[in-house]
Amino acid sequence: MTSEKLTDRALVYLIALTALTSAIAYFAHAVAGLGVLIIAAAPVALVKVRLVLTEFVHLRGRESPLVPSVVAWAALVLTMACLRLVALAVTGAS
Repeated sequence: MTSEKLTDRALVYLIALTALTSAIAYFAHAVAGLGVLIIAAAPVALVKVRLVLTEFVHLRGRESPLVPSVVAWAALVLTMACLRLVALAVTGAS
């Protein structure tokens, strides 16, 4: 498969993941609130970070230490968001 077709496929995956994130946001927020939304959308966000990094920075198929580093950074940011949400819920702040 040509590089152009792989890039097109990655773009389709990115659009599908964005649609999935929107669906999760709609249903999780309507059913259970912001906490469930963050926890449900976090894995999709990590997949999107990896996809964008590997495809659009041309790291697909390469053994680069940048890929796990950026995915770990994204996981850390998402974890901090979840911890902040828990702290706000425990203290009763809004």
